[in-house]
Amino acid sequence: MGSTVNTRNERPIVPEGFDGSRATHRREHPDDWRFSDVERQAVWRAIEERRDIRKFRPDSIPDELLSRLLGAAHAAPSVGLSQPWRFIVVRDEATRSVMQAAAQRERMNQSRYFSGRSTQFLDLKIEGIREAPVSICVCCDRGDPDVEVLGRHTVRDADIYSTCLAIENFWLAARAEGVGVGWVSFYEPAELSELLSLPANVVPIAWLCVGYPDERPSRPGLESNGWDRRSAVGQVIFSERWGHVERDDSEAPVGVKMALQSNVAPWCAQLLERVRPGEVAAGITVRDVEDELVKPLGSLGVLEGVVQQWAVATGAPPPRDMKPAILVFAGDHGVSTHQVSLFESRVSSQIAVAAARGATAIGVLARSHDAALSVVDVGLSGERAPGVIDRRVACATSDISRGAAMTHDELRRAVQTGYVEARAMVRDCDVLIVGEIGIGNTTVAAALLAALTRSSARDVCGRGTGLDAQGLDRKRAIVEEALRINTPDAGDALECLRRVGGFEFAALVGAMFAAGEARRPILLDGFATGVAALAACRLQPALRDYLIAGHRSAELAHARVLDELGLEPLLDLRLRLGEASGAALAFPLVKLAATLHAEMESFDDARVDKART
Repeated sequence: MGSTVNTRNERPIVPEGFDGSRATHRREHPDDWRFSDVERQAVWRAIEERRDIRKFRPDSIPDELLSRLLGAAHAAPSVGLSQPWRFIVVRDEATRSVMQAAAQRERMNQSRYFSGRSTQFLDLKIEGIREAPVSICVCCDRGDPDVEVLGRHTVRDADIYSTCLAIENFWLAARAEGVGVGWVSFYEPAELSELLSLPANVVPIAWLCVGYPDERPSRPGLESNGWDRRSAVGQVIFSERWGHVERDDSEAPVGVKMALQSNVAPWCAQLLERVRPGEVAAGITVRDVEDELVKPLGSLGVLEGVVQQWAVATGAPPPRDMKPAILVFAGDHGVSTHQVSLFESRVSSQIAVAAARGATAIGVLARSHDAALSVVDVGLSGERAPGVIDRRVACATSDISRGAAMTHDELRRAVQTGYVEARAMVRDCDVLIVGEIGIGNTTVAAALLAALTRSSARDVCGRGTGLDAQGLDRKRAIVEEALRINTPDAGDALECLRRVGGFEFAALVGAMFAAGEARRPILLDGFATGVAALAACRLQPALRDYLIAGHRSAELAHARVLDELGLEPLLDLRLRLGEASGAALAFPLVKLAATLHAEMESFDDARVDKART
């Protein structure tokens, strides 16, 4: 029998990973690469239902699931197969606290650019950095500029576009797995690079909040919140040529750099280590309750945020019978000899004595709130003030226009004095109201704000107690000279405080550390206390969890301070009194917010007419 010869041209077996399809089959069945009907429906559903999530549950994401999502991102297409994406998984509470502070600050900055819509904008929730159990900073490693990458010769940003495709892969895979993703873009890229120690050739593309969603939006959040509406697809498709005039977006808000601290003096580091971040999960629990109350979601505006902030700080909702304590620090300033105020330095002691005996606004308000009031002399000049607690570090600071305000030892003593005084008070109160007294302290506050934010004197100096135009020019000149002489470094908040601050500012910083350590909310007063809080937050970003802005004062730069802190004030009455009076006036709102939260019925409990609802 002769041998059988195989005359058919059979296709050899193709190794795994190579295309095994044949041209004839592809020609006859060009659509055969598609998924099954069920598979396609799942893909389209993921695309159509992908949402930018802002509210998260605190439950952790399993490591295996997160690894698979990152694997999906890594499977994205990239120019020249460069795979330029890098993923920094951030779980550290302190790092996320810094990032949240930056985002909230930029939120306040941008609100000013929405003419007529700033309130609507502020009602929007823009981030869930602290609520989500994990954040991912997606970066693009731009590589060596001298190394040629296929496809990137003329389109230099193709690596960034590739990184965005990785983000979309991650997002769609997350949606399929029931995981929420929120893209946060409220930050300064250089600031984020510093926070995460990114090399010069690596740029941050996105900060993603990742966690199980605490909302199930059926359409984009900005659409459901009435901010804007989606365009019809026909409006964005053109044939052959561009179809309409391009919109001019040349003007964009300019952010303010926020210095991030790297190291501090050992004595200060000990205080900072005692301040821990608040409990974001407690805030979410409070939000859960508020969502069930008989009212439209978010209808109590800033008050709902106050209740949530209180819960983050203390771990529980605010009590209806909350007990306040008021702590006011008094000090004089060498710079006041340059007529930067309408009043002489001796007036500081007079006001402090009157406040201590209950004769000024803060004394009246303290009695009204049945609050303990302490007025502490940390740096007044002249004779000791009767009735005022004597903790004087020195008789006024040095003239900041000629050199540093304090020695290193004076700064340490002032901060520690504030810490000790507040630590004693917070044992017997639910909330600490802070303020200051000191002629010339708006000049010092302006200089300290300029130092911390790298601003000019013109941007931060206001009229204070009522300076005329000539007085304002004189004040600006003094601040400019103080900045020139002291050359403060915005990256070293403690040294900025020493060089251009004041004793009462340093004491306020210490007091805030003590309140944060004890997990007590801090109700801020005006411009000076706000600047002190900014310095404290630069040293310990976790402190921001404990801050509530009582009011926005008439001093124009106070708005800048609140923006830097990312805080919305409860009141805006054009006050410029100081001594914690504005914060004390705001206290009833905090108390009423607590009462509303505790006493309003939920939809489950209330007898609500279903036809009307």
